[in-house]
Amino acid sequence: MTEQVSAGEAILRSLKSNGVDYLFINPGSDFAPVIETYAKAGGEEIPEAVTAAHENVVVTMAHGYYLATGKMAAAAVHVNVGLANAAMGLLNAHADDVPIFMISGRNPLTEGQRMGSRHTPIQYGQEMFDQTSIVREAVKWDYELRYAENAADLVSRGSSVARMEPQGAVYLSLPREPLCELTDMPGTPTQVAPAAPYPNPDAIADLAAKLAAAKNPLIICSRGDAHGEVSAEIMAIAEENSIAVSEVFVTRNVLPTDWKNGVGGNIAAHIPDADVVLVVDAGVAWIESKASPAPDADVIHMGPDPLFTRIPVRGYKTTAAIPCNTVAGLKALRAALPGTPNAARQEEIEARHTSFRSRMTSKVEQGSQGLANKPWIAKCISDVLGDGTVFAERGGPLPLYNVKSANQWFGNTQAGGLGWGLPAALGYQLANRDKLTVCVVGDGSYMFANPIACHQVAAAQQLPLLTIVLNNGSWDAVRISTLDIYPDGEASKANHVPMVPFMPTPSYGDIAGASGCYAETITEAQELPAALERALKVIREEKRQVLLDVQVGMDDGEK
Repeated sequence: MTEQVSAGEAILRSLKSNGVDYLFINPGSDFAPVIETYAKAGGEEIPEAVTAAHENVVVTMAHGYYLATGKMAAAAVHVNVGLANAAMGLLNAHADDVPIFMISGRNPLTEGQRMGSRHTPIQYGQEMFDQTSIVREAVKWDYELRYAENAADLVSRGSSVARMEPQGAVYLSLPREPLCELTDMPGTPTQVAPAAPYPNPDAIADLAAKLAAAKNPLIICSRGDAHGEVSAEIMAIAEENSIAVSEVFVTRNVLPTDWKNGVGGNIAAHIPDADVVLVVDAGVAWIESKASPAPDADVIHMGPDPLFTRIPVRGYKTTAAIPCNTVAGLKALRAALPGTPNAARQEEIEARHTSFRSRMTSKVEQGSQGLANKPWIAKCISDVLGDGTVFAERGGPLPLYNVKSANQWFGNTQAGGLGWGLPAALGYQLANRDKLTVCVVGDGSYMFANPIACHQVAAAQQLPLLTIVLNNGSWDAVRISTLDIYPDGEASKANHVPMVPFMPTPSYGDIAGASGCYAETITEAQELPAALERALKVIREEKRQVLLDVQVGMDDGEK
């Protein structure tokens, strides 16, 4: 006779057999069968559980883990209230096509007579007509468990859909009654993700011909893959054919900072003069109100979803669209191109690169005395980074840093959900315990990250993260946006832009210190290099997390 297990156990075993190694969880009363399974099973048969004290931390750690490994993790939260807190993390993942297997409990449906029926007042107050509506627009697939016997198959299907390109989160809600019911021990997965989609050969040949004949071709990119293959292919294509590359609105860096064909993210300086533009898997390639391609330019978009159909309004010029796995498309394109450098054009590209790098470093020295600025802070971090990784949320744009390879710098997604940087860095470091991981966040973003929950899970998992809080006591992004629209308005003349400052400023070091974090406050820019050395000593010798509260001046915008 086949061994019987609860649907909760079947789900956990199926997650593991479908390649999910971690379950990031903020549990509730609906997860009794899940908790019972961990009490009796454990080991290699089910995902390792990582508990965190806030739902956004749970989901965003899964996001960061994917950035480190390219592997999907699962995240689990408590019924509708937990799902509501998790929604922002899912919106961030959705904007960057990050696969997460999202699970939440679902209020018991029955009032008695069944195992798992309601037994507390909140199980009336938490009942909804459509709980999934909280996150439906942020996931690719959703379903509600109804019968224990198909629990494992639902996990297999959801895992396959999540990994199908373009990748993304899926959601399964779990009413407590079927979660408690018994079913057969699950076997091997019933579905797998489809093979990577390859590009149409004729479309690749046409694109290669256009690039080869172009006088001023341009490649636009904004994110790579976990294994660095997108970076390697773009760099090879550009060097072999003398093509400029503009890395814009970056979420996962593709290019080394000092690579000779990188001309920077000021797309308005490059796209109007380009006659052939290749947009490589970039959801936001330019801002229409500020720049656009020439009327007679060819503009080709390539990627798993080259039209980014999840975005309702995205009217970019598109003369051709090539749906494919990004790496597969780039490899096919490289093979089809002649690989003939153009010496004069290469010289001009390298001059643009030099000019771009000079602009990025021009403000470093003025931030090295008194209150630090972002260019100075980025330089100081770059000086000690080595092969480490930076997570930046309002921590200064990629070009201010000096990174040597792909996937050394991660920025928050275009969804803009604040509080992403700190938990994402923790999820990343969970997969890279011995790699220096630096989280550089604005003070507002730090508060949004639920820092008590973040520092607690860092202590519990022994993650020696270096967190640098840029402290100007204000929502600076709000100030910059206001002045961008009303440059000569009343707010521009005010000593304090309304609703922007938050005073008194909390003692961030005390918040972190409550979880055993080593903390310092830096009030003068010139103190930062020595403080970083002390921080690295703590990280290397004590394997302990560190927070540096760095006082900074007001920003002039992230250009």
